[in-house]
Amino acid sequence: MTVADTSKPARSRGEIADAIRSLTPAQCLRLKKVANVYSYFGRLMEADELLQEAFRRALDGARNCPVDVDIVRFLVKVMQSIANSEYKGAKRRPRSVPLLAPGEPDTREVDPEDPTPNAEERLAADGDSNDDRKEKIIDLFADDTEAQVIVEGMMEGVRGEDLRALTDLDPMAYQSKRRLIRRRIEKLIKEPKP
Repeated sequence: MTVADTSKPARSRGEIADAIRSLTPAQCLRLKKVANVYSYFGRLMEADELLQEAFRRALDGARNCPVDVDIVRFLVKVMQSIANSEYKGAKRRPRSVPLLAPGEPDTREVDPEDPTPNAEERLAADGDSNDDRKEKIIDLFADDTEAQVIVEGMMEGVRGEDLRALTDLDPMAYQSKRRLIRRRIEKLIKEPKP
């Protein structure tokens, strides 16, 4: 987290409230879209909750907005900071898996939901256009049609057993493909941008 430059004059609470009230519909839509991306599509917190938290922190003085910074840009940075803190907190929390009673059949799904954003969702928050990002990700799997089908299904919101059924893979082979997909997308995320 960067330390705010205190040498620049900051907007007062009233100025921030006025700026928020005077947001255009286009600016509000942009903020909602950014909130959706930074909330990792509702996996860590709801997008509306993230946006409201950014408003709250701006209005209560927890975050100072310099007078020369656009209010929309400032709110985007506040949401990014909040989401980053939530993401780091989720990574520190272990995944919870229910324990089965002796003799109880295991009815869990093949792919339990992980609260941390997956590599594709983190890539979505990166800033490329949606079409460019999808094309990059799909191109990663040009040599593996099963992985490509899984990735395209993930992009369409297919989850769990339905996603595995798209490829007719057995559970073990499916998990192996998911690991391959994560590794390749993680590698793409870590590559420096040109």
